[in-house]
Amino acid sequence: FSAYPFIGIVLSPCIIIPMLIEIYSDGSGNSNDGLGGWAYRILIDGVLKTEAGGCIPYATNNVAELYAAIEGLEEAIKIGSQYDESKEYILISDSKLVLGYADGSYKCSALHLKHLHEKIRKLYTLMSLKVQWVKGHSGDINNEACDKLAKASKLTDSATSRGD
Repeated sequence: FSAYPFIGIVLSPCIIIPMLIEIYSDGSGNSNDGLGGWAYRILIDGVLKTEAGGCIPYATNNVAELYAAIEGLEEAIKIGSQYDESKEYILISDSKLVLGYADGSYKCSALHLKHLHEKIRKLYTLMSLKVQWVKGHSGDINNEACDKLAKASKLTDSATSRGD
């Protein structure tokens, strides 16, 4: 009997896989009526956790797109804080402008977007966020659901949400 019973036993390194929190977002706006709709979906490890949408008066499409992403990211922070394990956040959008503003690869010169640009940059840094582009109207189930909810939210002229 050895005083060191673990000699000769090889232990495997522990691999920690972070919780994956995906934030899909989409906005809908036009210059005809001035209304904008926004929507997001949040998935945890591939399972839908929540989705929400709402209406913004006097919004361009870019404003609605940015608003959707910001609302989704803020909700993802709240949801993520309920779990102790490490997390990986990914913002998924069909708007290259949103993703470029988030990761800093696009600079903002439009005055009406400056405050939204600054907010999404802060969230990007706070969350150690990754971004991923998805082609719009290409059959991605979560992007299509956000598109549909953003358009519906614009038409209802009031915020709607579903979750848990």
